[in-house]
This record gives sequence, C-alpha cells and structure tokens, in this order.
Amino acid sequence: MGLFVLLANHAARRRVASGNLSQAVFTPLNLALIAFELFVLVLVISVHDCAQAWAANRLGDPTARMLGRLTLNPAKHYNAWGMAISPLLAVFLFANPLPFGWGAPVPMTYRNFRTKYGETLAVLAGPAAQVLVAMLSLVVLLVLKHTVSGVAESIGAVVPLVLYHVPVVDLSALPSIFPLLLLLYMLITMNLLLCILNLFPLPFFDGGRILAYFLPYNAAQAFERYSMYFVFAFFLLARPLTMLFFSPLLAIFNALLQGI
Repeated sequence: MGLFVLLANHAARRRVASGNLSQAVFTPLNLALIAFELFVLVLVISVHDCAQAWAANRLGDPTARMLGRLTLNPAKHYNAWGMAISPLLAVFLFANPLPFGWGAPVPMTYRNFRTKYGETLAVLAGPAAQVLVAMLSLVVLLVLKHTVSGVAESIGAVVPLVLYHVPVVDLSALPSIFPLLLLLYMLITMNLLLCILNLFPLPFFDGGRILAYFLPYNAAQAFERYSMYFVFAFFLLARPLTMLFFSPLLAIFNALLQGI
C-alpha cells in the first residue's frame, strides 16, 4: 500500500502541476471536497480558539470566557479574512488543495494571569490542541484499519484524494465508511497545517503574539505597526514556508498510518 500511495501522489503532483487549474478545481468531486475541507477548517479553527479560551480561563483570565469564546460554536470565533476570504483565495485563486485560515484573536488580559507566562501558555494551548486532535484522529484511523474490513485498502485512496484532489480508484466501489476515513484524515492534515501556520512569527498568528510579548516595547510597537506588510508577504510566501515544515511532519503521520 505504501508504494501505491507514493506512486499515486507522484502522479497527482504532475497532474496538478501541469493540468488546467480550472479543471482541477471546478469538477463536481473537487467542489464537494472543497466544501468538506472548509467545514473541517472551520471546525479546527473553533477547536483552536476554544482551547485558548479554556486555557486562559484556567490560568486566571476569564476575559475570553466572559465574551463567549469558550465554545465550539464557529459564529463566536468568526473572522471574515481568516474563515472566508483567505480560504477561498487559497482554493480558487492559488489552486491550493489544502485551504488555510484563522479565527478572530482570542482576547486576553495580561494582568489577570496568575503567572508571568500565563498568556504565552494560553496562546500555545491552541496549537497544542491541534496536535492533540491530529494524534487522536490518527489513533482512530489505526483502530479502524485493524478492526473494520476494507479500511486498510481504502486508506490508499484517502491520501491522494485529500492532498491533491485526485481519485486513484473508483470511489463508488469503496466501503460506506470511506467518508469517515476522509474526515479523519482531513482532521490530521488540517490540524497539522494550521498548527504550523499559527506558530509563524507574524502579528496575526499565535507565533506573532508570543514574539511580541518578548520584544522590547518599541520593537513590539513597530512589529504591530507594520503588520499589514506582513499580511502581503504572508500570501506570497505562505505555501513554500508552510510546506517546508508541513511536508516532513505529515510524512511522519503517513508513515505511522501505513506502517502500524
């Protein structure tokens, strides 16, 4: 199965790189996958923001809880750029099979935290929750692989379908549990992707919030002042920078999924 997935992924890369982008995006299958991925994206962002609100509350700052952010309701975490514009641009303008986004920053009041690094720990709770959900999704996939008939063979179709939107087998012949496998693998890829994005040292991500905390006051003010320039740089460099860290991390999860 591992060799099959490797060859399928190589063929998918060539097809996406050389094919017509409009054909790669606007087929009924790809539109269905995009809708599914956007649903998972919103779910993952809600988990990330809820985890930060929960951690902040546990560490002494009830600000996010009082503002209704201690919930998985996406409406409470909605950000137009992060949940709508950015994912749609990533998919339809840049033809990226894996959309990325973010929610509204979780509000925190530094003086409420009981420890010096309370705010930093609360911010890190978001990416930590994403890694945890990715690991739990992997465990569930492994359990299904060894307990449900047909799952082991179906995983070979899940990987290229999620990463490149390329079906390598007749999807109608796959078992009825296939949509669940698709959801679980999307939870792995989306959580890992957004975890890496959130750790970038940019003003509108968790990494930027942490960096600003440790910068001298004047440097932190300049960092915030020029945040719009970072936004433009982000859209130009997001994909290569993200793939630099995302690819090897996902390769570890794929190796565990195929090898265990």
